[in-house]
Amino acid sequence: MIIEPGTAIKLATVIDKITPFFIKGAKKFLSDASREVKLRLEDSYKAYLKESAHKYSQTKSFFFNRDTPAYLYEFYVPIAVESGAISVENPTFKNLTEKSKRLVILGTGGSGKSILMKHLFINCLSSKVQVPVFLELRELNSKKISLLNLISETLNSSTYSFDEEYIDKAIKGGHFAFILDGYDEVSNSLRKKLLLNIKSLSKKGKECSIIISSRPDDALTGMDEFSNYHLQSLSVNSACNLVNKLPYDEKTKEQFIAELRDEMYEQHKSFLSNPLLLSIMLLTYGQTAEIPTKLSIFYDHAYTALFQKHDASKGGYKRENLTNLDIQDFSKVFSVFCLQTYDKRLFGFSRTKALDFIDKSRSYLSMSFSSESYLEDALKGACLLIEDGLEIVFSHRSFQEYFVALHINKAAPETQNTLINKYRDNINSDNVISLLFEMNQYLVERELILPALSELFGKIGVTKKIGITHYSKYIKLLYSSINFREDVKISATLNKDVMLRLDRILYFAVNSQQAFSFSDKKTHKAYNQGLVGKYKSKGWKNSYETKKLTYRHPVMRDLASSHGYFSMAYLEAGHDVFKRLQKKHSEIESSLDELLK
Repeated sequence: MIIEPGTAIKLATVIDKITPFFIKGAKKFLSDASREVKLRLEDSYKAYLKESAHKYSQTKSFFFNRDTPAYLYEFYVPIAVESGAISVENPTFKNLTEKSKRLVILGTGGSGKSILMKHLFINCLSSKVQVPVFLELRELNSKKISLLNLISETLNSSTYSFDEEYIDKAIKGGHFAFILDGYDEVSNSLRKKLLLNIKSLSKKGKECSIIISSRPDDALTGMDEFSNYHLQSLSVNSACNLVNKLPYDEKTKEQFIAELRDEMYEQHKSFLSNPLLLSIMLLTYGQTAEIPTKLSIFYDHAYTALFQKHDASKGGYKRENLTNLDIQDFSKVFSVFCLQTYDKRLFGFSRTKALDFIDKSRSYLSMSFSSESYLEDALKGACLLIEDGLEIVFSHRSFQEYFVALHINKAAPETQNTLINKYRDNINSDNVISLLFEMNQYLVERELILPALSELFGKIGVTKKIGITHYSKYIKLLYSSINFREDVKISATLNKDVMLRLDRILYFAVNSQQAFSFSDKKTHKAYNQGLVGKYKSKGWKNSYETKKLTYRHPVMRDLASSHGYFSMAYLEAGHDVFKRLQKKHSEIESSLDELLK
């Protein structure tokens, strides 16, 4: 009873056949229930599963008809996931949950997390082991309810309902598989509560499967009971397979695939191995026949392609621009729209709310146009937004990040400083700062990197050169403990939020300047294995409070001489970057004085 590509029409029939298996699994919760209750529950299951399967077996994209979502398996391409030495080439609900019932799927923007989660939902139905419950975590931003309440809302609607007592018993009995999509889309202020809710759900439903998707996040990777799986990049074959499935001009696709297989994939692997960026790249390639070298330029080309996109199925017909705004003015409005939604961590909103954001954008820019017309253009013309049920969402949240970065880059200096410092804590969780860095490197260095590195090296007392005592102060400043984990990983617990910010900005500075070469996975893993093995064989502890470590302590010495993130060489690389940037900005200012003499 497998739900496979091409069977969207038969979905309802499949659900009718699958439902009895789930009712049979619920017998232990229904032993004392009346026949009437059991029949009502069967009707509820059928209605819930049909509605949910219909919803999550489809998806919308700028490639497809705006009013008719595409069936998931018309363009689904399996993407491998890895956890340490474990690699799963074709992830399914069964082959993942056999390894662990507690999973976190981590991936960058556009890597295919939500598509994979929808696939796992449909695949879970096929397995007939547990009843899948798909939860879009971003709903917590507007509803301000607990995870258990969101589960209850999801399992209850106008067409089906489940008694609260039954839901409670079913969770305790391991009846459900909870698929929690988009942890990273939840507002930062709500994440701590959500993590506690997830841990509570995990404890209550010990046999329930729980799968979470997110962009990389320190809080998630630190949950010991969950196994972390990382979505891998598309191989060249998978990339070509995906392009083949997309509804686009066949001749352009054929030429694009030929160039992918020639040299283009290897030259632009960072773009072309990402499903979203690959898909948009096909659009831009169809217009420009070239591949940009920077992500910010790529999004600029993508926006141009979407704004000017012709509907191939209508013989070159170009949609009417209802607002009559040119491409630049339309972009200005969308940038302010994105800033408002990004600031509130909103990735989906009602039509009324969307119009409110557009009204405020128009007023802020002192422009004149119809908000209703602008929304229609964004939905059906530029295809930057899509309607998803009763919500309006971004065609992908990466566009939101690009336009926020664009707004900051073009804003007044005092606004730039305010926004950069407001969003600096998101430097690892999204692309706003990195995109802004590509657009205006000098600005990010001046307003963010130099002040942060000055604060860091000032706190540990560095004047000229990094020494072991500076390194020891650095470790104690940023981390409260060093941990040697059973899965042969070395981790650290960060100190206060300010230290988290300094840690992230240091990494961004070192990485953006390519100032430090991290060892390859194999070498890094071998070193960790050796170090963890050393401490375990001597019967030492697996966690050390940094405040109790002197610079002479073996843990401090071993970390200092390592080759990765916690090494002294890494800190030295950060200090070298700091000195170079100080010199660079000083020379720029001097040059400007000379120029204007």
